[in-house]
Amino acid sequence: NTTNLLHLLRMVFIVHQRCVRHLASQVHLQIERNSRLLLHTSCVRYNSSQQGDRKIAEKKQSSSDHSVSVFERLNKEETKAVTVTQKVVENAKTSVNLFVIIGGCGIVLYLAYMVLSEFFSNVSPSSVFKMAMKKIMKDERTSLILGDKIKGYGDPNSRTRKRLEHQPYMVADVDYLRVIFHVEGTKRSGVVSCDLKKSKNGWKTRYIIIKLDGFPPGKITIEDNRHETDAEDLPDIDYSDVAFSEENE
Repeated sequence: NTTNLLHLLRMVFIVHQRCVRHLASQVHLQIERNSRLLLHTSCVRYNSSQQGDRKIAEKKQSSSDHSVSVFERLNKEETKAVTVTQKVVENAKTSVNLFVIIGGCGIVLYLAYMVLSEFFSNVSPSSVFKMAMKKIMKDERTSLILGDKIKGYGDPNSRTRKRLEHQPYMVADVDYLRVIFHVEGTKRSGVVSCDLKKSKNGWKTRYIIIKLDGFPPGKITIEDNRHETDAEDLPDIDYSDVAFSEENE
């Protein structure tokens, strides 16, 4: 699981870099398109203004200084329009990049937490799976009932079948962990239920039971320590001060 998480972390980082590059290229293309559109619009406005200025010049016989002033005014308006558009595009680019970076950092932190929890946790679904499989392989009954080449795997509906079903729960302020996975041999298959309890001295195995698939139904109890682990929660009673009466024959 640790190798898969590191590989997934590397893939997420690569995808994040590609997304940032793709967004940057898209924003650059959009800026070029807007610039071309503004240039075209300015040219159209300039041509229309030139025609209008010529008509006015013919009618009023004004000097060419008026055309120069109109051209300068159009240049100022075009510069203002380009500046506003560039600010809008830059703000949008910054917002998109910030969103992508925040999302990528969140995914990286989550995967890093999963990897570190696998390294530093005393008990995890993968460690419980390995412990239970060792005990199952050592039990002679499993080879007789399940057959040879026994293998264990997680959820059969998942892509890699490595996802282990697990459920942490709490009873009377005591932590428990239940891990469920599948085993399969050349003869039969089954579902393994492994339950652990956290005590003062660490985690203890309550039971490891294989429920057989198919017919005839049955189960293989690899380990059952519930009479010991559950007895730890019973209160200690002192019977030294209790007086017992003897029956007269």
